[in-house]
Amino acid sequence: MSKGVASGDRGGWRWPFSRPRAAFYYDGFNLYHAIDAYKRPYLKWLNLKALSRALAPKGEAVKRVVWCSAFRPAQKAKLKRHEDYMKALEGQGVICRMGHFVHGMDHCNACGHSWQLSVEKQGDVNLALSIAADAEDDLFDVCYLVTADGDHAATARYLKQRFPKKKLVLVTPPGRYHNRHIERLADACIEIEMAHIEASLLPEMAKYKARFLRKADRVARPDVYAPPTVVQRWGLRLVVNNG
Repeated sequence: MSKGVASGDRGGWRWPFSRPRAAFYYDGFNLYHAIDAYKRPYLKWLNLKALSRALAPKGEAVKRVVWCSAFRPAQKAKLKRHEDYMKALEGQGVICRMGHFVHGMDHCNACGHSWQLSVEKQGDVNLALSIAADAEDDLFDVCYLVTADGDHAATARYLKQRFPKKKLVLVTPPGRYHNRHIERLADACIEIEMAHIEASLLPEMAKYKARFLRKADRVARPDVYAPPTVVQRWGLRLVVNNG
């Protein structure tokens, strides 16, 4: 893709020296579980707008950030944290597309044991439709797909076949491998490093909603997401993990 030239297939004209428009699409649970594996809860209070700007090269302008996730209402404490996080992201201008969970039963034919399952619904569909609709509306030149889930290979294939001039970058969450089915369709592959996340956290009191002639509403960082405390004692630098 040549720099400074509109890459949409719809023939739209742009200024010859304008930066390519970047859009980030986050598979919310895929990223969450990758971060959760590090057992550092404070990393979950993550500013996806700041992370996107850290990942995109300086020659691109981040114009759109979409986060697809789903609420699990059964666990009230986790639901409250999830809702607060969504509010904090919206305050940063992130577009949040939420799905839901359905509950069912499964069982083992061999031993007869049964158990309840919770299955996320609409997350993958919301992400796929967001990319497809934004491509149709020519809202980006470079699509950053943040996931390690091969289910999104169909979305990647659609984008490259329908809009071959648009660049697709596969962004792999920390500690995960590039999905090979998406990797062979992508124009480039990058990884989220822990340094990117550490430098992209939301503040303790995150702006939620602006009010006319009044201070913006703010949402507080959950206590379990408080960062480690650095304590100087006996000439030693001690790090206390509050999570």
